[in-house]
Amino acid sequence: MPTESENQARADLGEMEGDENFTFPPPERRVVTQPVDLSVQTLIEQWDSKLLSLPEINREYVWDNGKASRLIESLILNIPIPVLYFAETPEAKYEIIDGHQRVRSIVRYLNNQFSLSGVAVLREYKGFRFHKLPEREQRFLKMRTLRTILISIDSHPNMKFEIFERLNTGAILLNAQELRNSIYRGSLNSLLHELVKSSTFRTLLGTKTPRRRMVDEEIVLRFFALNALLNKYRTPLKRFLNEYMDSSKNLDSDSIAILKEKFEKTTATVNRLIGPNAFRITDRKGKLVDRTVNRALFDAQMLTCSWISGGEDASPNRVRNELSTLFADELFVDSIQRATGDRARTFRRIRETVAALSRAGLSVEVPYDLSK
Repeated sequence: MPTESENQARADLGEMEGDENFTFPPPERRVVTQPVDLSVQTLIEQWDSKLLSLPEINREYVWDNGKASRLIESLILNIPIPVLYFAETPEAKYEIIDGHQRVRSIVRYLNNQFSLSGVAVLREYKGFRFHKLPEREQRFLKMRTLRTILISIDSHPNMKFEIFERLNTGAILLNAQELRNSIYRGSLNSLLHELVKSSTFRTLLGTKTPRRRMVDEEIVLRFFALNALLNKYRTPLKRFLNEYMDSSKNLDSDSIAILKEKFEKTTATVNRLIGPNAFRITDRKGKLVDRTVNRALFDAQMLTCSWISGGEDASPNRVRNELSTLFADELFVDSIQRATGDRARTFRRIRETVAALSRAGLSVEVPYDLSK
């Protein structure tokens, strides 16, 4: 179970939108796995040939040489070690989902990158690098088999995400967007990485470079997903984003160009009309109350500004004044601060933001029925 501090960290990263529990209808429960015994020699060959790799978000190698040495000692003594988990990629390669520290330790030792230390049984080999071991032990170590579970690409995407989360036990827990980055690689994922570096977007967020842990990639994904499928939106938000990213991961170049243009046009509009107060809570006079980017406000302001169809000459000051009046409405404030993934709250904040822009003299052509 995550600790209170871990839950708070995940909340800060945008991973908890109220109590959102996954449900898995029978068709979504498909998990295809295959047990395989890999020799250490084969593992090294797959690592060297790049057939086996780490996800794009690499957990740091954190084991010290003493812990790595005890693993090597266990292998030489034929003591069972925990199962490794690999996931098949669309390129017919494999990513290490669980076992990164063990795999890296084995690779490091067989490449003579450290000498054995802290061994409890094979003390005669203390200080030995791999090439100094007796040939018998070298051969035995290379032949030692490692039980591995391969997660097939044929597994249902939602179950693959669930497996990734359950096996996500490294020193640094991956958040949902970091997991999506590994599972749903493709043209959309590449676009997210590109757009978070946009100068206008960075100006709006107030940081020169993308924030850590793919926080910015997730809010851009939210914009695209809600813009495309708001009428189908249901909680949990995490699943909604997973399914959109899975279905859109391999968009063709024309579709990617359309998304890029939409994002750039929308951020330019937000910058012109709202400026540095965009996505942030203000008082009724437009003075900032909290400089932190509010993800729920990001959704509402980005979506509504993407729907503007006229009145572009409206006064930015009037737009900002109308938006600031929303913060005097308790129901609106509730919709951006509590259980923000809830469908009713999501529709409320979007609906009220559309109304504010309309009062400011802008024409907003809403493509969805926001009353539902």
